[in-house]
Amino acid sequence: MPKQSTSIDKKLTLQVILWSVLTGMIFSAVQMVTDYRAEISNFATDTRTMMEGHRPTTALALYNYDNESLRTELQSLIERPGIVGGVIRENSSGFAIEVGVQVTSPEGKVMPGFTEFSVELREPAQYSKSPAVIGHMTLYADQNQMAAGYERRAVTIVLVDIARNVALAIVLIIIFRTKLTGPVKRLTNKLLDIDLMAPGREPLEVEAPLQRTELDDLASKLNDLLSAVTSEMERRKMAETRVRQLNEQLEEKVKARTQELHDSNHNLQASLDQLQKMQGMLLQAQRMASLGHLAAGMAHEINNPVAVVYSNIATLSEYLTELIELAEEYQLAEKEIADMTVRQALESLRASIDYDFVREDAPELVKTSRHSLDRVRNIVNELRTFADVEALEKEPVDLIDVMNETVADAGMDVTGNIHVVNVMQDVPVVECVRSQVKLVFDKILQNAREAMPEGGTVEIAAEISDDDVCVVIKDNGVGMDAADVPNAINPFFTRKEVGAGTGLGLTVAYNLMLNHGGELKIASEKGKGTIVILKFQRDNVLF
Repeated sequence: MPKQSTSIDKKLTLQVILWSVLTGMIFSAVQMVTDYRAEISNFATDTRTMMEGHRPTTALALYNYDNESLRTELQSLIERPGIVGGVIRENSSGFAIEVGVQVTSPEGKVMPGFTEFSVELREPAQYSKSPAVIGHMTLYADQNQMAAGYERRAVTIVLVDIARNVALAIVLIIIFRTKLTGPVKRLTNKLLDIDLMAPGREPLEVEAPLQRTELDDLASKLNDLLSAVTSEMERRKMAETRVRQLNEQLEEKVKARTQELHDSNHNLQASLDQLQKMQGMLLQAQRMASLGHLAAGMAHEINNPVAVVYSNIATLSEYLTELIELAEEYQLAEKEIADMTVRQALESLRASIDYDFVREDAPELVKTSRHSLDRVRNIVNELRTFADVEALEKEPVDLIDVMNETVADAGMDVTGNIHVVNVMQDVPVVECVRSQVKLVFDKILQNAREAMPEGGTVEIAAEISDDDVCVVIKDNGVGMDAADVPNAINPFFTRKEVGAGTGLGLTVAYNLMLNHGGELKIASEKGKGTIVILKFQRDNVLF
């Protein structure tokens, strides 16, 4: 929408009136100030002349102390408009005659708003050859009344000047509208009414009063510009038509090519995603396979000496028990030995070897050694899970039954400070190795229990989709840092204290899920718990 413009007539009318009135008022003000000053000066001159005329008679009356004459003189003087008071004072005695308004303060100063006129009074010439000053005659004039007549004249002058300036402004406005703004406004309206689609159809013409002026040159230049614009518009229309045709053809080609590229990119992205996923799984499988071969060899090599040590520990335990029993029998038989030397030698020997401590500590050492061997066996058994699971026989397994059995074996369903919420329902039977799946559940639940030393809640649920069957296990334990989550499945990675864990739990669970063709995903946040998702492929599900 075009911006609404102001008429040039209104602008010029307002400016002419303002400047005319303002100029007239300035000149009137200057004249008023000049007249005011002249009026004040004339008043002062007339007052002093009048006082000079009364000075001889007033001096004679003061010389003779003629109070009545002095008062008459002052009374005649203050009758002049503007004079409000007067005083005649003798210098030597302080004798004074006052008439009219009192305009002096006790200190003798004239109050604001009044003007003082004063003349000296000398001795009459007939009484002295060199007259001396005997006193002063002073008149007081009200400054507001001094120019009272002038103020009335000033109002008339201002009104006359304003009327004259307004009349002049009206004449100037009529001339401007007739000779200047009218033709310019009509020319502007013609310019605004030009059809933008055919700007050069009607040429602009300047009216007679402004012909052969700058405005005529401007109209001629505008006509040339409008003609050039018309020609340019015609060329542009032809070019736009051609460009539009080319664009339509190009858009069709680009659209077709873009669709081809989009389809190709979509297929490539899908292939790339699948390839990356397969590559990751292949790398992980290769790593686990290598680790499986190493683990199988280590398990075989470690099991043989562990079995020997375990067997020897059992035999040593039997021997140690028999020796302790024999030593106790000897201790009971010491009382029957008559030779005190032998008895004392046996007591010294028993004291030197601290027989009582050995008898109590030896079974505990054997028990601790056997427990450590059991822990080594468990680690070896976990390392065996890295071997190929294909050698194991798969069977149809109900995941709900396996989970309930694992929870019961772990004792979590009866533990007071850990609450298990299992909402698994309508889960299809999965073909897998039952012992392996149970081991996966056991490792994850064991981690959840260790992550909640003060107690908490474990939530278990199942999600079924067209491609997968997911078992979700969530705890509200201590959780893991974001940097620890990717390393959680690495062998022997643990944040527990030394001896508190091997760091193989999630590694074993991940490897078993990978061997079953599934996935194990972990999501955790420090202080908010951990979520483990076990994903079984639908290919392994029996309906």
